This record gives sequence, C-alpha cells and structure tokens, in this order.
Amino acid sequence: MCSDAGQASRICAFYSFTGILFTLWVALLLTYQPFFIAGIEDEDTAIKSAWGAMATFIVTFIISLIGIQRDSQNKIQEPDTPEGYSLNPGGATEYGSRYD
Repeated sequence: MCSDAGQASRICAFYSFTGILFTLWVALLLTYQPFFIAGIEDEDTAIKSAWGAMATFIVTFIISLIGIQRDSQNKIQEPDTPEGYSLNPGGATEYGSRYD
C-alpha cells in the first residue's frame, strides 16, 4: 500500500486534515451548542479534549507536510552532463526517422 515515505506522508496528511476538520466541528459544537451531544458529563473537559485532539491532528499534519517536502527533494535528479543541464533525458524518438 505505501511504497515510499512520500506516499505514507500524503496518506497521513489527508487523514490528519480530515481529523482537523472533524475535531474542529466537534469542538465548535461543544463550545456553542453542547445540548446537541448527549452523554457529556463535564462540558469543560470535553471541550478541552476536543481542542487537544485537534492540536494533535495539526502537529501530525505539519509533520506529514515536512515528510512530503523531504521526499520530493530526494527525488530531484541532477543531470549527468558536464554542462549541468539536459534538454532531452529520454533519448531520441524512433518515429519520423528517414530510415523507416
């Protein structure tokens, strides 16, 4: 499923972003309309827990973005030419040749 660190970071970033949105919604719901959520004994503890969970997702999201950025830097290929640039790294095409 995860072939490299970049793909794992992208999956984790998506999951973390979804978690941020969900915990933000829960925290706002607990803050402004706690009567919609049944079974909450201590509203203040529930609100602090929701904001804490969102902070955890934000930290995970930031770490995932750092992982994506580092993986993209590792995939940059430097050309092997003495001039330091390459116009066509794939070689010449076979179609349109006069020897066909």
